[in-house]
Amino acid sequence: MLKSKQYILVILFIWAQPIFAEKTAGFCSLSEEEQGKEVLALFPGTEFLCLPANTIKNRVWINAWVPSYQLYDGLRLQEKTKIYNQQNKAIGKVNVSFNPMQILEVKDSLTHIIISGYMHKGCTDLKFVPEIELSNLLDKAENNERFSFFENFINKYDFKKTIEDNNYSSYLIQEPEFVQQILVPRLLLVFYKSELIAIFHTQALRVKKYDSIEMGSQYKMIYNSKFSEHTKQEMVLIYKSKLQTYK
Repeated sequence: MLKSKQYILVILFIWAQPIFAEKTAGFCSLSEEEQGKEVLALFPGTEFLCLPANTIKNRVWINAWVPSYQLYDGLRLQEKTKIYNQQNKAIGKVNVSFNPMQILEVKDSLTHIIISGYMHKGCTDLKFVPEIELSNLLDKAENNERFSFFENFINKYDFKKTIEDNNYSSYLIQEPEFVQQILVPRLLLVFYKSELIAIFHTQALRVKKYDSIEMGSQYKMIYNSKFSEHTKQEMVLIYKSKLQTYK
């Protein structure tokens, strides 16, 4: 029983973390299906995670809260219901009744939900995409760049920090895996004694001063070539530990 309670607490802790990488540039609409009707109006600055669905649309994941009494039978979002972010700011309004992808914990009078749907790519604020910003930083970076060079970027996107073994630290942003309805690594920066030595990424990233290699279909890894093969193996183990954490 104790292990079960501890597991629930870990899950709630994970969902309590900021979960986003992009923001809407203006008023946007969300549809349940790729070619379906628009069910949700999103306000400017709404935070979300996404993956490309096709050349026109992204599939998005929105972390939201809703007044519990406005969930029909505790399961369905009703028309005209407003949804809120973790700071209790309204981020959207339901146009057509639909079911969230996940219903998580209930806290006080609010229910924590995950909404999945499709949104036009033009809705994304291009000033708030981590890979674009990191590419611009890497254009200016020296080989062996230190943590301080990336600190503002890391803070802006609320990377999750982990102190690893053997003087490593890592900083993680996640992306959705919609089939299993979990979050998996999207962008992982690995530092050794405050020096950036590797970047794991699943989405496009531009780089000049670091060597880039393919590590299978799951992700790409950019690394500092001065480190040994053993060091590369340690970095890959750090990445794989992030996959295990959220299964």
